[in-house]
Amino acid sequence: MRSTPWILLLLTTAVFAQPPQTREIVRITDDLYRARAGNWYTIFLVTDAGIILADPISTEFSQWLAGEIDRRFDVPVRYVIYSHSHFDHARGGAVFADTATFIGHENMLRNMDGRYPQMPGDMIDRDHNGVIDWDDIMVPTQAHPGICGWGPSFFDIFDRDGDARVSPQELFAEVRKPDVVFADHMQITLGDKTVWLAHPGRNHSDDATVILFPEERVLFATEFLADALVTDNIRALPSACGPFDGTPLQEWIASYRFVEALDFDRIAPGHGDMFDKAYVTETRVYFERLTAAVSAGMARGESLQSLRDNLQLTGYEGWANYERLRGNNIEAAYYNLSQR
Repeated sequence: MRSTPWILLLLTTAVFAQPPQTREIVRITDDLYRARAGNWYTIFLVTDAGIILADPISTEFSQWLAGEIDRRFDVPVRYVIYSHSHFDHARGGAVFADTATFIGHENMLRNMDGRYPQMPGDMIDRDHNGVIDWDDIMVPTQAHPGICGWGPSFFDIFDRDGDARVSPQELFAEVRKPDVVFADHMQITLGDKTVWLAHPGRNHSDDATVILFPEERVLFATEFLADALVTDNIRALPSACGPFDGTPLQEWIASYRFVEALDFDRIAPGHGDMFDKAYVTETRVYFERLTAAVSAGMARGESLQSLRDNLQLTGYEGWANYERLRGNNIEAAYYNLSQR
């Protein structure tokens, strides 16, 4: 492990220190509920034959949630549906393994086959040595504190053998593999309820699933519609780590269009408050305008520094994190477009 100046280590540790998480269950409508672990959310549908649950989030949270479900509803969890394979949403499913079938997009199995998947927050295997080590976490953490990376506590959580490196096996130790996978879409019927699952394409991850509750007219989706920086304002610039998680911007835009074509009214995201479907269009338009503006600047031969200095992203000054992330978004788009 490389040494880090003590003051920087203190700062990054403070940024990623986890306060006590607020845990609660809130009824959305009828038999549909939203469960919270800090700013991480899941969703579940109660039927007389059991419960359909989305992300388990973590082992500790799942243990709490299992107790609450047993106390309040007295029916078992029959399905666990993963929104994607990232460790901050997918851990803890084993808590429900005695009664549940686990479902995810088919790319989840490939992402859990011993290699690293498309990781969040620009936490990637930079030196291609097959493990996540100090620089893989601290480079993005120090470059964009509180936005990308994680911080030293990543190793406290995932470095199970204490060698200052995290293998794929350690990273996924608490993620139960899906029993059933799908390619494009599938339906689940439990009791008198039907739920629709779909793969919107590549964006923050390459194994995303959105969950549509048609009777309730609610969609559950994580990250690409609202990332972990979003709390009470869905109009927010994205974190844009890595750059835009290495997925071409046109594929992000296609994912938004996919969601726009679905029939629902409200979104229950994996982070932040619920919001109306209309905001999906607003965010898609932001991505389109960012892509067009940066592409035009590159075509004129403008340097990255010139674009960061001069491109103001007019019309988005009132969005959350505008001052903090305007330059990051321009830089991420520049590198994303350069690579494509």
